[in-house]
Amino acid sequence: MLPQKAPKNASAAAADLVEGRDHISNLPDGVLQHILSFLPAQDVVRTCLLAKRWRHMWESTTVLRFVCGGLKEPGSVEEIKEFVDHLLRLRIRGGTPLDTCDFRFHLDENKDFDMSRIVLWIRIALQCKVRVLQFIFVGDNYQDILPQDDHPFFISQYLKKLELENFNEMVPRFLDFSCCPFLEDLEIVYCALVRPKLISSQSLKCLTIKRGYFSYEWRLPIRAPNLVSLWLEVSDGRTPSLQRMPSLLTAVVKIHGYDLNTVDSDYDNNQSILLQGLSAVQNLVLISPDIEMFIFRRDLKFCSSFNKLKSLLLDEYWCEPADFSALACLKLSPVLEKLTLQLYSKGPKHKVEIKLGCKPLEMSAAISQHFKMLEIKCEVYDDRVHNVLMFLSKQLNIYHEQVDFVPVGELEYDEVIKEYDEELFA
Repeated sequence: MLPQKAPKNASAAAADLVEGRDHISNLPDGVLQHILSFLPAQDVVRTCLLAKRWRHMWESTTVLRFVCGGLKEPGSVEEIKEFVDHLLRLRIRGGTPLDTCDFRFHLDENKDFDMSRIVLWIRIALQCKVRVLQFIFVGDNYQDILPQDDHPFFISQYLKKLELENFNEMVPRFLDFSCCPFLEDLEIVYCALVRPKLISSQSLKCLTIKRGYFSYEWRLPIRAPNLVSLWLEVSDGRTPSLQRMPSLLTAVVKIHGYDLNTVDSDYDNNQSILLQGLSAVQNLVLISPDIEMFIFRRDLKFCSSFNKLKSLLLDEYWCEPADFSALACLKLSPVLEKLTLQLYSKGPKHKVEIKLGCKPLEMSAAISQHFKMLEIKCEVYDDRVHNVLMFLSKQLNIYHEQVDFVPVGELEYDEVIKEYDEELFA
């Protein structure tokens, strides 16, 4: 039997392997630039040694990622600061705009880091017309020597997205984006927002503040009238004050800090701090671990209505004390379609999900005539959940529709519903 001939393409591939031919370098420039965009800047520059085609490729990359502190990375920012200085200055001379500039630094715990260098790098990146700017720090051992002038810190006609994480030294107008007319997305994670005077932007559409630490002395005003999406998590300090946001579609507000349970200024006396600014939202989540919920409760007195609100999620602290007075917000929501109560369960997955609907002809005047569903999510169906369910059933004329899973020890789902029905219709 004659030996079979190897396929032509297989032979060619074997020959290429033996001869060491470089097929990657034959890819279009756009593909090569896309590959480079995932690499740390140090590795991007090293590609100039690969082949003649790569010699100047790094000079025109539109993404620069400066990293240190991870596996197979420089140990600290001290080891790469001269490299960062030199590369950014070359980019200014070259004139190629940057799409993304990403700084992810592990700061040396035993050595102070000079923040003036960060200021320089930010300003060079903005000169390079960067569209996405990211600063993520690990550690907090840096000196506070940011410029103290009373001017906006960020000035750019090109910046569209800014991410700050563990960035704790901010001057008063650090978050004033009046000179960034095209900024649309701002993300602030685990930052101390004690010194900024305000967060201000006419163009901002998405604002995310996670684990924010605010001042105990004043409230930080947030002025973003064109905001579409808001995530606000207050871990400590006074809750920020919100200006009205007429275009807001979705808002998640989590108040973990303990605000002062007193009216602390004339400014706070006569107007809403939080809820009036959210009054035009369509989908709203309000979470608070404080049973007194001072900010939410006082704001209900000043908030006229949520005329666009269709979906609302509340936690168990809206169902305390026994009179459920905080649920008065339902009367302020004339087009509400869905209410979700997340009771004694942090999520995102819950062992028990109970869905209830309204009888159209028996709908309570205390709730929207558009109301379709009440959903209760919890870990176990116990007396606390049962009491909430009974209160809402009698006040709103709702009835059980579906229970997805009820792990209540030896008590079966049928027994739970039977007990609920017997008490409701007794």
